[in-house]
Amino acid sequence: MECHRLAGARRVWPHQRDTEEDDQLAKVNQRFWKVPGQRAKRKAWGFTVQVDGAQKRVYRSEWTKDDAEKALAACLLNAEQPALPKPTPGITLAQAAARYLATKARKRSLKNDERILKHLKSAFGADTPLAAITASGISEYKANRLATKVGWAGAGRSLTAAAINRPLALLRHLLRTAHEEWELLPAVPKIRFEKEPQGRLRWLTEDEIKKLLDSCSKSRNADLRPAVVVALNTGLRRSELLNLTWDRVDFSRGVIRLELTKSGKRREVPLNAESYTALVSLDPKESGRVFVKLSLRKAYENAVDGAKLDDVNFHTLRHTFGSWAVMRGVSLKELQELLGHSSLAMTMRYAHLAPERLRSAVTRLEGLTSSKPATESTQASTQDACSPEEVLPNSP
Repeated sequence: MECHRLAGARRVWPHQRDTEEDDQLAKVNQRFWKVPGQRAKRKAWGFTVQVDGAQKRVYRSEWTKDDAEKALAACLLNAEQPALPKPTPGITLAQAAARYLATKARKRSLKNDERILKHLKSAFGADTPLAAITASGISEYKANRLATKVGWAGAGRSLTAAAINRPLALLRHLLRTAHEEWELLPAVPKIRFEKEPQGRLRWLTEDEIKKLLDSCSKSRNADLRPAVVVALNTGLRRSELLNLTWDRVDFSRGVIRLELTKSGKRREVPLNAESYTALVSLDPKESGRVFVKLSLRKAYENAVDGAKLDDVNFHTLRHTFGSWAVMRGVSLKELQELLGHSSLAMTMRYAHLAPERLRSAVTRLEGLTSSKPATESTQASTQDACSPEEVLPNSP
């Protein structure tokens, strides 16, 4: 039987008992003590608290009661929050580079990537955690590259924008891969590139083409002249031309079927009469390489010197094809397909050689400032630009 409580006694409920016990474990009070040799007592506000089973007492002579209460609240807040695990260093730049190269094992420019990654490991540190490569660190690296001089005793020229951008582009792709595919980075730092000037566009005139072909005919390399003729009439890259095999030349359809291209896409390049004749002169076979010599570089350079041409390399033949194609009415979209450009932006470098397309666009605006009605003026200009005889040459 429950005993009667004394008059005036307060009943304590279980939840109140827990609260009172907590109050006893954490409380603010004032402490007095005496310094040996002195009669006056000193006092200080502070708190007593129990954290993880251990009692903690903190008192300060400069504290007020409010200061002690704030300090106790901060201490309790820290005690309630679980300790965060220490961040692990994560994958290093060297480890990320090795993993990146493994995923790009079939890339044709793998050797170039290996060279750039070796440079990046030297610049940022091979053992540097990938997460430690920040935007500020990349900006500092870029600033150092901009200040770099190449040449004797550092007195040469500055690095080109392309030489600065290529390592930055590879680093950005590596960081994006680690973030999006490997899920090892929370974010990718922002990287700003240098603005690159428009690419070099040297092409041969008709007179220069004749001089070059005459010089090629004098070469002891029998493959040189047919190779130059095919390059000038198809726009093939040097690697596409020299790696061409007979099974990829379809004489019945008059096309060259390219399997391994820079963009990684198959494409067919039509043959005109001159490129067709040049290939036939090489005695076609069922298989094997079209051009027996693995390299035409020395023979081609001698032919260029013999023709007394300046600033001409083998890639100039591809630019010559693109330039003359546009000047003779080939559209930029058609040229993109012929050259195998992945985007039209690459083909736009030849746009300035096609003034007729701009002239025809401007003629559509005729009549806006004349007294004639716009429709009549436009119709008249259209008839002048395209007469029926030109559109339908066989019409009676």
